[in-house]
Amino acid sequence: MNPIEKPQYATPANAPLWAMDLYYKFLNCGFKLPVSAGTASGVKPVPLGYDRVYVKLSGPFSYDGWFRALKAGRSFATNGPILFLTVNGNEPGGSIVFPATKERPAGRLKVHAEVTSVGDLERLEIIWKGQVVKTVEASSTAQHLSLDFEVDAQSSGWFAARAFERPTETVRFAHTSPVYVKVGGTSGVVAEDAKYLLGLIEQQIKFCETSHFRSEADRQAMLAFFKKAEAVYTRLAVAH
Repeated sequence: MNPIEKPQYATPANAPLWAMDLYYKFLNCGFKLPVSAGTASGVKPVPLGYDRVYVKLSGPFSYDGWFRALKAGRSFATNGPILFLTVNGNEPGGSIVFPATKERPAGRLKVHAEVTSVGDLERLEIIWKGQVVKTVEASSTAQHLSLDFEVDAQSSGWFAARAFERPTETVRFAHTSPVYVKVGGTSGVVAEDAKYLLGLIEQQIKFCETSHFRSEADRQAMLAFFKKAEAVYTRLAVAH
């Protein structure tokens, strides 16, 4: 139900960007969603473990501890590169809070990212609320890239890092969960992204209204589910 609106996303090398853009829209609605991964081995022609997620634990390994850390967003997903990000020393899943201020920027944000891979890297990028704000490109064969920069904290939002190897017969890349920034009372919600997702929900409602269900009760249950989501995105679409 999510159309490929940009022609470049229809190519194998850029197909991941299409999925990333949708993910960014959810983040821009204020939902704290960690990155994860799965191979779909047996459904897609890829080996087990081709796509995977790494999670940082604060204590000994355990099943519950691993999933709690994943839910907290201390993760990066990859099918190749190993990727790290910090913002003011905070790793993915962390939050930075600044008090409200009118006369000057709330504070400075120091961003550091680095990536290592056995394959030839193409670029390392920093994303702020869905937009690439910093890029370092490999000038030649390189298996390691890093970048550092500083920026004023002006509004609430999130940072994430992503990195790509040079494309071959497949696309190898990595993506971190976000580091969140809260500035005063600003919500950080991007109303246009909420409107986009609202449009997808409205499509689902129309689909349920015209599709075959085993019973009318089943139809009404699905409609109630999507109507609840519609109310959420309608509220977010007018957020400031």
